[in-house]
Amino acid sequence: MATLPEDFLKIIPHLPGAQPESLLKAHEQKPVVSIRLHTAKWHKWTASDPAVAAQQQLPIGSAVPWAEDAFYLNEKPAFIFDPLFYAGAYYVQEASSMFVDFVMRQWNKQRSPSPALLLDLCAAPGGKSTILLSHMQAQDLLISNETVPARWQVLRENLIRWGYPQFVLTQLEARYFQAIPEAFDLILVDAPCSGSGMFRKDKQMCGLWARNSVLSCSKKQSHLLQDIWPVLKPGGWLIYSTCSFSPEENEQVIDRLITETHAESIGLPVPDQWGIVTSYSPQHRAPGYRFYPDRLQGEGFYLAVVQKPVHHSNHKLKPSTKSRHRATWEITTIPPPAAYLEPSTELTCIRHEGEFYLFPSAQMNHLHTISLHIPIRQAGLCIGRIRQEWIPEHDLAMYTGLRTDVPAIALSREQALQYLQKQIIACPDLPMGWYLASYARFPLGWMKSIGHRVNNYYPKQWKIHRTLPDLD
Repeated sequence: MATLPEDFLKIIPHLPGAQPESLLKAHEQKPVVSIRLHTAKWHKWTASDPAVAAQQQLPIGSAVPWAEDAFYLNEKPAFIFDPLFYAGAYYVQEASSMFVDFVMRQWNKQRSPSPALLLDLCAAPGGKSTILLSHMQAQDLLISNETVPARWQVLRENLIRWGYPQFVLTQLEARYFQAIPEAFDLILVDAPCSGSGMFRKDKQMCGLWARNSVLSCSKKQSHLLQDIWPVLKPGGWLIYSTCSFSPEENEQVIDRLITETHAESIGLPVPDQWGIVTSYSPQHRAPGYRFYPDRLQGEGFYLAVVQKPVHHSNHKLKPSTKSRHRATWEITTIPPPAAYLEPSTELTCIRHEGEFYLFPSAQMNHLHTISLHIPIRQAGLCIGRIRQEWIPEHDLAMYTGLRTDVPAIALSREQALQYLQKQIIACPDLPMGWYLASYARFPLGWMKSIGHRVNNYYPKQWKIHRTLPDLD
């Protein structure tokens, strides 16, 4: 157990619903390991029940009670050496943060049947964005945003692995979204915080935490919500979460938001047996949901949901009439890999700077509007480009709508890891053409036979750099 900061020890008795003695004992225990299965991929590539099939590949334990298709693991595998991790077959995610899955199911019960626009404001590394994508309808659209360049790259990699095309990637400060006011049906703000809820999982956080950082984070969190509030539609939901125990970053931030915006708090039907503590903000009695590691299998986490009043309107903000950015997303026909794709009337092929992307048809008007007013880094899944011949993109191999009869080379685990290191895989007498590299039927990426050798098209920036373990 890492030494907990003295100032933190002082506040434990004052945390809403906390049991100080058992909470301290919980910090002496090892954190649990948990994953969420990508059930669409397991169904497609194994043609069997995802949980049953996954048990043959992973040390699956009990289910995470508040998230669908999520499980604790009986031991921690070396994920970096598991080809299924790179295939997007599952996402490694802290169990408490999976509570967003439960919230999305509640939102879906009351949502409009019309295509929805969602925003994950602080999205990296991407776990919560993959939850949103898994609960969205085919014609919905998620804008997944991250400001830090290195974290943005990780976010992009994880969304591509998840294989759904209903997303736009941006890299913007919150205030820039005000160029498209009242656009979003749901906004998730997993705010940067002091991180006290991660003390058990990340021992370095203990040395970085300070009382002053809590107060600084609280101010930044309130400014973040104030900046993004005008972008939420009347009747829309805002989900706010942190991995902090401190009330200043949780209940007090929600109180300030309600005071300043007249937001309406939303209670969730959380079963008592889950061990989640319902807290209430001191001023407005807004419900929030606290996760303590002594009461459940998970780390420290807080989440609250508020709704913009239906009759609320942002009179101060009007949509910009000036185009700040050039919209270059053109509708086009599906290029050569059309034979690789399952038929879909809900997706459109668009072209941007010589590359082809799959994108939700119902959101093309939104894409045009958004791209005029804010810079977009990527829209949809890139399926390839034409350079004298057709070259498929890695995104296409990860796509959930890929046909199951695409030519593929089945690799052993050792070969799959060599492929992920971007080594050349020997495939003698292979006819010329493009092939999927697959492991346990899950696609890993592309290979091209040119007659005398097979070229490896796995993205070089994502390759495994570590020495492979002995697999004997």
